[in-house]
Amino acid sequence: MGEAIANHYTELNMADTTLLFFSATTSFLFLCVGIVAGWAAKDFVHDYFWSRDEAQMFHPEMYDENGYMINEELLTVKFINEDEIDETLDA
Repeated sequence: MGEAIANHYTELNMADTTLLFFSATTSFLFLCVGIVAGWAAKDFVHDYFWSRDEAQMFHPEMYDENGYMINEELLTVKFINEDEIDETLDA
């Protein structure tokens, strides 16, 4: 009788081990597929949303009346606060 119980637990243990192996392997494969699919979906969504914004990246002042980008030398102005000038001269 003792051998019958031992054989029963061995067979049950082998079935549990097989089930555990296949469920762990399947879970790991689904995890890998999920990571790869999520990464690809993230890249697709990022490219979809940001590609159209990059075309409108410049300020409206940088375009002429027809909507073309101004392609000439532009004048720049730098404003200096008088308080900053006094502080640099005292040093």
